[in-house]
Amino acid sequence: MDQAHDQRKQCGESRVKHTGRTKDKRKGGDKDLQWKILIGIAAGLILGLLFNRTAYASEMPAWMVVLKTVLHYVGDVFIRLLRMTIIPLVFASLFTSVVRLGDIRRLKRIGAVAMAYYLATTILAVLLGMLLVNAIHPGKGVDPEAIRKLDMQASVPESIAGAGADGRHPALILMDTLIDMVPKNPVAAMAGGDILQLIFFTIFFAVVTSLVGRRARPLIQVVEGLDHVMGRFILLIMRIAPVCLFALVTVIMADLGFSVLGALGKYALTVLAGLGIHAAVTLPVLTAVFGRTNPISLFRAVLPALLTAWSTASSAAALPLTLDCTEKRAGV
Repeated sequence: MDQAHDQRKQCGESRVKHTGRTKDKRKGGDKDLQWKILIGIAAGLILGLLFNRTAYASEMPAWMVVLKTVLHYVGDVFIRLLRMTIIPLVFASLFTSVVRLGDIRRLKRIGAVAMAYYLATTILAVLLGMLLVNAIHPGKGVDPEAIRKLDMQASVPESIAGAGADGRHPALILMDTLIDMVPKNPVAAMAGGDILQLIFFTIFFAVVTSLVGRRARPLIQVVEGLDHVMGRFILLIMRIAPVCLFALVTVIMADLGFSVLGALGKYALTVLAGLGIHAAVTLPVLTAVFGRTNPISLFRAVLPALLTAWSTASSAAALPLTLDCTEKRAGV
């Protein structure tokens, strides 16, 4: 019996050591991913500017045209892969999170806090945006040729600088946003990629599923399986993220360069100022005061998602990685 006890103890110690090595290895892999993404973006900036200057000075060589075309397709496929995962990932992860709460009373408390936080951050963002727009007036003096090169379909109306977005009161904008969260057709919301409507439907659907009880257990198991599959899906996509982001940034800088970006300097300043204040002041204060979490630690945890969002200019494309970083790196 003593010998069996010793064997079980050694086996347990072996499992602990193995688990520790696994965690250390995964943590090291996460750090490697951050640096690889950062290196890929930096290399894309350099190569893209080189392409842009070559095209500006003379006709671009055939090999550059071919390489740029290939990089364009690589970046486009990467964006498509990320967007492909958004709907099933958000639905599965949110559904399983709500169902695992068990007690609906806990969901009521968490839901009230989440809604209050959403309203607070939305109001702060709207007020900050209106303050900056009225102070800087980004729509004045924008070069039409720059807009054409950026393939922008909408201009910045002068009414924004004078009386809020399209002349509407901020309270009406906020109310319309909240009402629009309720989908008329959840399938259409999924097909259209409307994340807010998808979140509302998923939470409501998960609450009703919890009320059904044991009869809904097969459905819960299917969605939990989908959640695990999508998690593995994201891990596979992120293995190619550094190369794909390199391709994406290269094409963007090759097409635009600094000259076009300079023409939109005032608009870019407004956007960057709003994002910077919201990200460096508003959200860290909320994180520290209400979340009781070190904002710097949270920033490091979601850094791969931030880099992906910056390089793709799409919060939707970065959403799957954001969920993955929030859960596995930030411990939410």
